[in-house]
Amino acid sequence: MFKRKTCIPVIMMLLLIMALLAGCGGQGGESKNEGKSDNAKNSPMQAVHASGPIGSGWYPISVLITDIWMENMDGLNVSVIEGAGVSNLKAVDGGVDAVTGLTFSSDFADALAGRGAFEGNKLENVMALGTIYPTMWNIAVLESSPIKSVEDIVGKHLFPGEPGFSSEQATKRILEAYGITYDDIKAAGGKISFGGYSDGANMLKDGIVDVCVAGGAPNVVAFSEVDATKPIRLLPLPEDILKKIDEKGYGYNVSMKIPAGTYKNQKEDVPCLTTMGLIIVNKNLDDDYVYQLTKSLWENVDRIKKEQPARGKWMDAESAYKNIPDPSTIHPGALRYYKEIGVAK
Repeated sequence: MFKRKTCIPVIMMLLLIMALLAGCGGQGGESKNEGKSDNAKNSPMQAVHASGPIGSGWYPISVLITDIWMENMDGLNVSVIEGAGVSNLKAVDGGVDAVTGLTFSSDFADALAGRGAFEGNKLENVMALGTIYPTMWNIAVLESSPIKSVEDIVGKHLFPGEPGFSSEQATKRILEAYGITYDDIKAAGGKISFGGYSDGANMLKDGIVDVCVAGGAPNVVAFSEVDATKPIRLLPLPEDILKKIDEKGYGYNVSMKIPAGTYKNQKEDVPCLTTMGLIIVNKNLDDDYVYQLTKSLWENVDRIKKEQPARGKWMDAESAYKNIPDPSTIHPGALRYYKEIGVAK
């Protein structure tokens, strides 16, 4: 009995010491917990992906891409939210509202340079994962219009899209290459109106505006609807104008053409300015995490080609890497995958 009684306080003392050690922790334990916290922050299993509006091409492709990620990365759950090219860049740069998203390569180039919509607000925490499919800027007039080239827009009613959005930015840069400004158009009796693609297409159909600019892959759905009853015609961009834009380093592709037959009476390919869609990621995401995002996407791209062939036909790992305007902007985790498969040095 005596021995049993003396064992109880010894055991209690040992338990108390262990509890104190666990409560206070040690230097090694603290570092381990901090490491886990950093890993959770930089490899989020509950993530948000910023896309386009519901009804846009970006939204369904984002749902498909994030579904591929979730199927191939254990424990990952990604929510897709509505957004737009410029706002998505700001959200992903902040790394709170979203850690991945879609934007245009031209907006991405502007964000890193602090110009255009990012004048005075240069972004430093956003990087590229890879491009997806092209958006071709359609400059449309009615087939019956006397307007034959961009120079003829001076003095006419122009609809460049939403103010500050990618379509307007592309329009202004096309005009810039011709030496034309909005003021020139207005001074000659013309007008500038703004709004969404459907608004512009309807105004074009009704003869309210003379020229409407919108992005498509390659067709603009709203333009196709107009074309069904009132044939439209696209204004081509000559090689020298495309070269001037390319030399500015705005992040556009100038080698693509809107294919013949895109619209009812379109018999020839039309040279155009093109913006690649781009998957962006927060710069501070863990390299292995971004590597897995990149790897799982391109190893399962055939699913996109099958389920969304109009967009998927443009998508593969090689073009995803090569169409990024500046290779130095690629996240190290994504670059690791592109090097692994031999498309990057």
